[in-house]
Amino acid sequence: MVLAIWIRVSRHLSLTGALDVIENELNYLEDIADFINISTMLSWERMMLAAVTLFLSTDVYLVSKSQYGQLQDTESLTQFLEIIIHHQSKISDHPIRGPDAFAWDFHQQSGGTDQCAPFLFGLASQHRH
Repeated sequence: MVLAIWIRVSRHLSLTGALDVIENELNYLEDIADFINISTMLSWERMMLAAVTLFLSTDVYLVSKSQYGQLQDTESLTQFLEIIIHHQSKISDHPIRGPDAFAWDFHQQSGGTDQCAPFLFGLASQHRH
């Protein structure tokens, strides 16, 4: 889904135009691409915007200083999605990649469960208002 949102925002596609492009480019995902629709894209895009805002508001530096500066200076959602798509965790014993790795590293560097650290994509119950 992150790839679908990245395709839409990086190419400045409309919601309906993005559906055709996503279907053509992500057809190797078979039935996974079938659940991508306008409603899903909107909700995921809002979640990604919330995640980049949360990331920028913390003192967790998972990216280089130049990438961090770009996140603040440019269209941050597109840059953020590119960063998390290519991220590879160096913290865990079992290397993971992509948005899951970025979220895991963010949670761990924020203090993990010992500090009731927030999650990057969505909030745990203790952080809801």
